[in-house]
Amino acid sequence: MKIEDQLKKIKDQDLAPLYLVQGDDQYLLDQVKKSLSQALLDQDEASMNFGQFNMMADSLDMALSDAESYPFFGDKRLVYIQDPFFLTGEKRKTDLDHDLDRLLAYLQNPADFTVLVFFAPYEKLDKRKKVTKALLQEAEIIDASSPDQRDLKDMVQKKVKARGYQFDKGALKALVEKTNANLSRVMQELDKLFLYHLDDKIITVQSVDQVVSPSLESNVFSINDYILSGQSQAAIRAFNDLIQQKEEPIKIIAIMMNQFRLLLQVKILRTKGYQQGEIAKILKVHPYRVKLAIEKQEIFSKQSLSTAYRYLIESDHLIKTGKVTSQLQFELFALQFKDSVMN
Repeated sequence: MKIEDQLKKIKDQDLAPLYLVQGDDQYLLDQVKKSLSQALLDQDEASMNFGQFNMMADSLDMALSDAESYPFFGDKRLVYIQDPFFLTGEKRKTDLDHDLDRLLAYLQNPADFTVLVFFAPYEKLDKRKKVTKALLQEAEIIDASSPDQRDLKDMVQKKVKARGYQFDKGALKALVEKTNANLSRVMQELDKLFLYHLDDKIITVQSVDQVVSPSLESNVFSINDYILSGQSQAAIRAFNDLIQQKEEPIKIIAIMMNQFRLLLQVKILRTKGYQQGEIAKILKVHPYRVKLAIEKQEIFSKQSLSTAYRYLIESDHLIKTGKVTSQLQFELFALQFKDSVMN
C-alpha cells in the first residue's frame, strides 16, 4: 500500500495499534507524524496523551509503561519509539538494558487505547531476531523512504492538482532537477510557486527558474560541468560565488568529490552491463541521482573523471592541512585539470 493511502486511512480514523515506520525522508516522516497527531490527539490533551522515547536515552520499560497507561481525559494515547536499534544487528554502547521479552508480550496483546509507533530509519533490520520478526508480523508497515522519480512526480502532481494548479510543459521536470529530486525541498518550493502563480494557477519553466533556489548540490553539479568541459574560469567564478554566499569550501569540495566518485562508479558499472535500477541498489544511491550520472558519464571519458577525482583529493588534503587557501587551491585545481586533460 502506498504511503498516501495509509495516511488517508489514518485521517479516516482507520488506525492500527502498532506501526513500524521505515525510511528517512523528512517530508514523509513529518506527514506521518502530523496525520497521527491530528487523528488521535485534541490540541488541549496533546501533552498529556503523547509520549516520545529515544532508545539510546530512555528505557523500553518506560515507553511500554506509557503505552499501557490509560488516556487522560481522552480516548487514545500516541507513543513514539525513536531509534529502536535493537531491531537491527547493530551493536550500540548504552547503559540501558531493554526488556525485549516485555516488548514481545506487548506486541501480542497491544493496548486498545494506544497507538504505538516505531520509527526505524535503518537500511536493514535483522529479521533473524525474534523481536524484529514479531514487529514485522504484527505492525502495519509504513515506508517513508525517499520516493523514486516516478513516485515523486506523482506525489507532486497530486498536490498541485489538489490546490487547483497545473504544470506547464517542462515545469515539473525543471522543478525536480533544480531541487535535486529532494521531496522536502520540492514541497517547500511548491508553496513559493503557489504564491507566485496565485492568479493564473499555471507553473512554468520560467517561474521555476526565477523562484526556486537551486540546491548546493545543483550548484556544485554546474561547477563540475564547467570543470569537465574545460571552462575553468566559469568554474572558478561559480566556486567563488558560493564562498560569497557563506558556503564552506571544504563542504563544496566534498560534494564535488562525491559527485565525481559517483560518475566514476556508474561508468565502471555501465561498462559491465548494469542498468539504472541495479546500479542504484549496488551503490545505495537515489535512482534519480543514478539517472543523472548515467547521462553525464556518457559525455566524458573515464580518464577525465579519474583525473578530476584524483586532483580533488589532493586539493582537499592541501586545504585541510592549511598549506594553501581554499580559493587559490581551487583555481590551481581547475587550471591544472584543464592543462592535463584538455591539452
